[in-house]
Amino acid sequence: MEIEPRKQWHKQAAAGIILLALGVFIGRYLLPLGSAATGPLRFMTVNEGQRQLIFPTFWEAKDQLESKFIGNLNDEALFYGAVKGMVAAANDPYTVFADPSATKQFEENIEGSFSGVGIEIGVRQNLITVIAPLSGSPAEKAGIRSGDIIIAVNKKPITADSTLDEVVESIRGPRGSEVTLTVLHKDEGAPADVTVKRDTIEVESVKLKIENDIAHVIITSFNSDTASRFNTAAKEMKDKHVKGIILDVRGNPGGFLQAAVDIASRFLPTGTVVVSERGKETTDYQAKGNPLLEGIPVIVLINEGSASASEILAGALHDRGNATLLGHKSFGKGSVQEFIKLDDGSSLRVTVAKWFTPNNININENGIEPDLVADDNRDTPDDEQLQKAQEEIAKRLRRP
Repeated sequence: MEIEPRKQWHKQAAAGIILLALGVFIGRYLLPLGSAATGPLRFMTVNEGQRQLIFPTFWEAKDQLESKFIGNLNDEALFYGAVKGMVAAANDPYTVFADPSATKQFEENIEGSFSGVGIEIGVRQNLITVIAPLSGSPAEKAGIRSGDIIIAVNKKPITADSTLDEVVESIRGPRGSEVTLTVLHKDEGAPADVTVKRDTIEVESVKLKIENDIAHVIITSFNSDTASRFNTAAKEMKDKHVKGIILDVRGNPGGFLQAAVDIASRFLPTGTVVVSERGKETTDYQAKGNPLLEGIPVIVLINEGSASASEILAGALHDRGNATLLGHKSFGKGSVQEFIKLDDGSSLRVTVAKWFTPNNININENGIEPDLVADDNRDTPDDEQLQKAQEEIAKRLRRP
């Protein structure tokens, strides 16, 4: 999921939640159980020129639940459940509410180190789908692949009512414990059980190898430290006078938008549009300067596991940097989620916009198409896509 890196905790939104709670409280007593109501929502006048929502149906249902239910009820769980249900009614798998505990886990994950199996999942055609296993992760070693559909976790089926965050939570667990994922591999008819041992996931987001004056740069994710790591790699490439660059974002599920913009800025002239964010307003994110690598031939490796920030970077370098895209069509996750921290430690992630490449391609609907399609044979130890990229960069360097 892509998180816009603006540290706006949106106090207005948090205050709105508080006012909403006050409205419920007022409605509780000014419209008691059994009073006439025209529907689940009504407005009442608090002061002249102000209105406050009241929720007679909410309180009626809570009263009946407390009166009839034979089990124990926890008011905090009921409250968070109500907020979660409200947000889920937006009918967007990437717009979610998280209670304080889940919010803390999410914040730890995006810092670059966490416990789990090391996969990024999303929703495609209403199915929980693996965007990519992280490089070197337990999931990758166990055989989880980009495009796998997860149909059960520990034999518990995933249903139409299962949310993305619920599935993520069910996969997580203590380091050293095991989780069994029932998955449907791409192009295979029968589901398979894959058991994965959870571990601490340390994400080394940038890896550089230079051979024969050609740099192969692997970006595995766009975390909080990815841009600075890439800047270090860019200086090394510049100092060693590389003649060509293979930028590898295969299996990269994304991360921070700003990291993608910062990396694109190493290749593109200052002021060049990297991506357009279109929501209630349109914002163009531009290259910020210091294009150390401008003019060096670039091939970008992409596949079905390249998503969000990976697609932004690939699209920008293709549309404005004359980079060649090689591999397979990307995942197509081009919506923007803003992270809003609420006062009690809970949070909202709200879809606020969609991304368009400089050439006006809607990433969310179309993904990024490669200029050159190249397959990778899983049955061989060779990386055929990388080999094809090396051949293509050599051709470009031989051109007069």
